[in-house]
Amino acid sequence: MNPVDLVTIRLIWDRDEHLPWAPHWLRGAIAERFTDNPLFHQHDHERLVYRYPSVQYRWDREGPIILGLGEGARFLVGVDWVGMELRIGEQVMTVRDALCHFRRHHICPAPRLLRYRFVSPWLPFSQENYQRYRGMTPAEQAAERDRLAVANLLMALRGVDVEFPGRLYAAFELHSARQCHYKDVSLLGFRGNLLANVDIPDDFAIGRATSHGYGWLCRPSTQSPDEERDARNLPSNAPGA
Repeated sequence: MNPVDLVTIRLIWDRDEHLPWAPHWLRGAIAERFTDNPLFHQHDHERLVYRYPSVQYRWDREGPIILGLGEGARFLVGVDWVGMELRIGEQVMTVRDALCHFRRHHICPAPRLLRYRFVSPWLPFSQENYQRYRGMTPAEQAAERDRLAVANLLMALRGVDVEFPGRLYAAFELHSARQCHYKDVSLLGFRGNLLANVDIPDDFAIGRATSHGYGWLCRPSTQSPDEERDARNLPSNAPGA
């Protein structure tokens, strides 16, 4: 199976300014700077591009992060970020520094189920299939979450040009659920663990709104959930934090 290139770009502002958890603002600000490149905003002129986003936007306690996969990774490392002005909400911020971390990961089948933790809520539903989910029994809902976990994983893998050989198994361990907002729409988001027989890299994401910071996965540590959240620097005001 082909390796997948990943790069994370942590933006450091030129001044200390308390900004809320705002990957959607970051996405909008970057999209304004690269209006002709659909990698950054999933739009090709007036047409929406339906594909797994190769550029995704994250936010933690240290501030904004941009993730690139495959083609997105190769483009991000060539951007001159330092000195770039970005409008984040009502603030115009200037990038003082950009810390780049490059990785190459071979996504492949695992001989056993591996455990991943959702750093940010997983949004598996559209408004339509959520209504069907609401009418299910608890056992049926658990089975539906597992089914959607498999479907979301396969879709994300295809988005980075990985065809999973054999059968992919996945199960979701539910910790909590809450309403999350995406483009002025309220969607049900889940926090918990994902078990799957596939080796994926930290920072991979699945589900809806991955470019807005949702569905962010990482390998869990042996720390408590609160200690682990602090170690990953997820802000306390982030959805599902």
